[in-house]
Parts: sequence; C-alpha cells; structure tokens
Amino acid sequence: MFSLRQLFSTSNFQQASTIAFISLLIALASIIFSNHLLELIMRSHVRDMILNDVRSQQLHGRLLLSRDVVSALQYREPFENRKERHALVIDNQGLPLYGDIHLLPSLACQGECASNWRHATLHGEDGNEAEILGLLVPLADGGRYFSAYDLRPMLERTRIIPLMAGAGLLLVLLLILLISLPFSRRNLARINHIRDALSRYASGDHSARAPSARDGDEFDQLGGEINQSLQRIDRLMEEVRTVTSHIAHELRTPLTRLQSRLLSVSERLEGEPREELLRAVQDSERIQSLFRAVMRVGEVETGRCAHQFEVILARELLEDVREYYLPLAEERDCLLQIECVPDYRLYGDRALLFQALANLVDNALKYAPTGSPILLAAANLPGRQTLSVADRGRGIPRELNAKAMERFSRLDTSGDVPGNGLGLTLTRAICDLHGGRLVLADNQPGLRAILELKPAPTGV
Repeated sequence: MFSLRQLFSTSNFQQASTIAFISLLIALASIIFSNHLLELIMRSHVRDMILNDVRSQQLHGRLLLSRDVVSALQYREPFENRKERHALVIDNQGLPLYGDIHLLPSLACQGECASNWRHATLHGEDGNEAEILGLLVPLADGGRYFSAYDLRPMLERTRIIPLMAGAGLLLVLLLILLISLPFSRRNLARINHIRDALSRYASGDHSARAPSARDGDEFDQLGGEINQSLQRIDRLMEEVRTVTSHIAHELRTPLTRLQSRLLSVSERLEGEPREELLRAVQDSERIQSLFRAVMRVGEVETGRCAHQFEVILARELLEDVREYYLPLAEERDCLLQIECVPDYRLYGDRALLFQALANLVDNALKYAPTGSPILLAAANLPGRQTLSVADRGRGIPRELNAKAMERFSRLDTSGDVPGNGLGLTLTRAICDLHGGRLVLADNQPGLRAILELKPAPTGV
C-alpha cells in the first residue's frame, strides 16, 4: 500500500497538478475577462434599448410636451414587465410629474455634461444599491424625460454564466487530479519494483532483475537498460572472481611452502640468524593475513560472501564478542561493558555483524589506554537499529573520519600498532551490505563507532 504523501510526490501527479494549476489560472483570467466583456456587452445592449425607446416615442410625436410623455408612460405602465426599467418626467421647473423620484440625483452631473447619458449608483429606500444607466431627453416645453435601466440585476444574471463555466472547469480539473492518482499509483509501484530489484542485487541476490517489456513505455525501457547493466556487472564480477581465485590458488601454496621452509631452516640455527628467519616467518604471516583481508573485503563489498539475514538477539551477539576478546582485554586490564536490553532484536547476518564488532573492539583495544573501559552497546533509534563500540582513547578528528575508512588507510603511521588499514573498510562494507552505514563519532574523549542498520522488513 502507498501513502497519499508518496502518491502526491510522484512526477505523474505533480505534472497533472501543474497542468491543473495552470489551467485554473487561465480559467480565472478567462472568467474575469469574460465577466468584464459581458458587462460591456450588457451596457451596450441597454444603450441600444434606451435609444430604441426614445426613437419610438419620437416617431409617435410623444416627446414634445411633458403631459404627452406622461400619458404615453401611463398607458404603457400596465404592460411593462421589466422591473429594472425606470422612467422619470420633470417639468420646466424641475418638479417630477411622473416616475421614480429617487432617480432625481442621477440627473445631475459634475461641471459641464459631455452628453445626455447619465450613469450613477443610487441607494434605494430598502438599502440596496442600484446602478442606473439612462438617457436624459429635453422636451419642447422645457421639461425633461429620463429613460433608464437598473444594470445591477441584469449584470448579476449575466455573471452566473462565467461562474457556472468556472465551476464546471474546476470540477473537470478535480477529475483530472483524481484520474491521475491511479496512474501515479501504477508508476510508483513500477518504480518500487525497480528499486526492490536493485536493493536485492546490492544485498547479494545477483539473480534479481528489474521488470521490463520489449517495446514498452519509458519505465520498461529503463528496466531493460538496468538489466543490461546488471548483466554486464555480473560478467565483470565473474571475471574478477575467476582472476582472484586463480591468484589465491597460485599464491597461497607458495606462501605456505615459504613459511614452512623458513620455519624448518630456523630450527637448525641459533642466535641472530634464527631471529631473522622468525621475523621473516612473521612477515609471511602478515602477507597471508593481508591477502585474506583483501579477499574478504572484496567478497563483502560485492555481496559474494555467504550471508543469511535473520532476527538475532543483540545481547547474545555482544556477549559472544565480549567472550571472544575477554582474554586480550584482561591482558590490557580493560573492562568490556555491555549496554543492551535483554530482548532487543536485530535483523542481519550474525557472522558478518560479529566480524564488524570484532574489528571495532580490536581497534579499541589497540588504541585505548590501558585500564580504560570499552562499552559495547545496542539501541533502537527512529528508523534504524544501532550497534556501537566506544573507547576512551585518542579518537579520530572529525575531518579524518572519511579517510579512516579508506582501504589501507592508517592514521597512526608510527608502526607501533599492528594492522593493515582494512578493519574499518571491512566494517563499512558490512554496514553497506545491511543497508546501513558506519558512523565515527566523538566519545569525549575517545571514539564511538556506530553501526547503523536498517530495521527488519515488515512481517519478519
């Protein structure tokens, strides 16, 4: 199952959202423009109706005397169905003879009037506003006839059109977003299949392949390219494995024979020659140890080492490491302490995690002061599980943390401490194989090496 956050973060849904947002902006601009255009059309239509009315009155000779206009309006009044239509007749003294008295303020204009058209906003007795547009017609007897319409009701009716169109478009955009969710879910599932295949391949399952189909879409094409790359990696790794195995076979036997011959010769000698040969034997042992360490790092980094992930008890693992290094710790008078709840469980390969902790404890015993404690701990943090080894030694400066985990990198070059510079490299490779990472932190004083591991998958 996918969360809504995952679905909303897919590129498919984001593209649909972007298109919907742009369309919404265009729709809003269209609504504003169309509303303005409808207002212009409505005002033009009202002007035409007023002109037609005035011309009709002129054709019938009713716009000469005020009383004739009043008679014509009274005759037409029972047949008038448009409530927004208004008329006002005033005599030569400015007194109203017929019509709506509240229209009188709309007859005035500021300064000289450019035309007989009047456009004003009035407040009625009921508190509602009226937008009056009308034509003031002078009469022969000095009176005036004002034919007008209230634009507000007509504009409100026309505004429904763009609002309804906008609401319909908004509904369409919402439907587009809803329709895009199944496509986003499908694409997210396909991406997760590809990620799962790559994760399983990185964990050592070299038979894992990404889903793909010939002549498919871009995800299938991506899966095909990934599978070709994985096949090439398999071929290269097989070549490296073959060469490494051949080198191991060719070097192991001569080194063993060399060591046996040196030991055999040293038994026949005494004094300084014997000591020199024994040092040569130690050098050959270090060469074999270095060779085995390099081989082991390569196996772990490529996932070729045998590993079986399972749920293990963290305290039992720490107890095994403590018991293994207890003689060496007692020799250096270092107390190995364990900090872990009894039922805390980890998910990983027991042998590899033992080796990683052993490397860290070995380093701690090398560099920690004699008599100082070493703490082995396990804890459960949000989103990850941790194993750690902390000592009270000199520690590692923060800027050298990355260098300390490189192959054959040794920060102490004095030669007083034995080692080949592969311990932290192997430990980091084991963390990578478990989907985690190796963190070197300041223990104030000393070093705290932390193995951060991915938690167990759901259902394990």
